[in-house]
Amino acid sequence: MSPTFPGPIVITGANGGLGSTLAVDLLMAGVTNLACQYRFGADTITKILKSHGLRPEDHLFRADLTQEEDVQIMEAAVMSRLGVPWGLVNLAGGSTNGMSWKLSLAEFDAVLRGNLVSTFLATRAFLPSMRQTGGGRIINISSIVAHTGVCGASHYCAAKAGIEGFTKAVALEAASKSVTVNALALGYFDKGIIAEVPAEILEIVRSQTPLKRLGNASEIFPLVSYLLSPESAFMTGQVIHLNGGYYL
Repeated sequence: MSPTFPGPIVITGANGGLGSTLAVDLLMAGVTNLACQYRFGADTITKILKSHGLRPEDHLFRADLTQEEDVQIMEAAVMSRLGVPWGLVNLAGGSTNGMSWKLSLAEFDAVLRGNLVSTFLATRAFLPSMRQTGGGRIINISSIVAHTGVCGASHYCAAKAGIEGFTKAVALEAASKSVTVNALALGYFDKGIIAEVPAEILEIVRSQTPLKRLGNASEIFPLVSYLLSPESAFMTGQVIHLNGGYYL
């Protein structure tokens, strides 16, 4: 059965590996009312939209999610073109590599802004209209590293842990208006930030994962689809783990 949502779904980071895969999965399921945010390039998501018979100019929204003005402009454009969103999937993010004592303040701050601040600004932009219409779904993408830590990514670990705390607080704030807010803590998948990890490190990750493999990016879709659905109305403020048993 194809998922049915009461309004548009906003995906941030839609041109990235995980974001573009989620867009494909939604489109394949018959969901075409998508707002796809990107920052630097839109080649991948543009091809995806065209391949499904959609005009990219109706569904693409360029914005730097760390900048208030950009997010405000994006929110206004989404509302004008597509209407009040039903769902927001905060996927945009990224990291660099460096031991904590070697990181500059600028680098630490950039990763926090790219993950945590972007999630805050996007949520702040779209939550009021969801509250006014009396319903909506927000899914914030976290990571296993918020729970395990990882050498060389203290800034990323801190940002993802912050997203989970933010998720719980906003879930309490939004509950009275039937807007649910949940976090999906992802393990190691075959697309996204993992593309920058050396092969030998990937092999270690596989060997330490009880299921002995990386996750397939399309395995995220069923959970996201459920969390976006009206049927998930009693689930809010939760951190849901999808990691092949790496973290229990």
